[in-house]
Amino acid sequence: MSDRDGNSEIYVIDPDGSNLVRLTNHGAWDDSPAWSPDGTRIAFQTDRDGNREIYVMDADGSNLNRLTNNPAWDSEPAWSPDGTRIAFHTDRDGNGEIYVMDADGTNLVNLTNNLAPDWGPAWSPDGTRIAFVSNRDGNDEIHVMDADGSNPVNLTNNPESDWYPAWSPDGTRIAFRSGPAINDEIYVMDADGSNQVNLTDNPFDDLYPAWSPGSHLR
Repeated sequence: MSDRDGNSEIYVIDPDGSNLVRLTNHGAWDDSPAWSPDGTRIAFQTDRDGNREIYVMDADGSNLNRLTNNPAWDSEPAWSPDGTRIAFHTDRDGNGEIYVMDADGTNLVNLTNNLAPDWGPAWSPDGTRIAFVSNRDGNDEIHVMDADGSNPVNLTNNPESDWYPAWSPDGTRIAFRSGPAINDEIYVMDADGSNQVNLTDNPFDDLYPAWSPGSHLR
């Protein structure tokens, strides 16, 4: 995502920084791109229809399709590891919830049903669990549930906000962002919430953790 033309658009680039290609070209805000596991498609959120919805396109920007269509805000698409489903955040019930749908937008299912906002879904590598953020205990914490929405478990419990869970490729650990709004740091913990370790320590925000394929944080 970049707003180099004065508007947020989706771009793709080679790993060495060459061959920058613009995939979307619209006056609306296009952001939060998510690659399908096979690398052939990209899901993203956009407000081009006057409301934030989930769209998908081929990796070259062609074959644009709208997957969600409702008056609520749909955002944060996350592909299942097998590429058959997409989890996302929505406000369609008047409160932030995690939903899942088939990759073509059908078979919509509400996975969470709680009075507190739930957001930021992240699939485990084996597709059996989904980590997410919820403030159901009065503070933003990392939770995990089975992929069908059952067995929700609170993994973090501290006075700071914990956000943006990211599973290690082997599924044994979860990295996340934690701290006050003015100084977030990157932490990592075992997948059951134990052994939480602070990985960064600087006066600036450290925001979105991502794992390399070899299970190293970047």
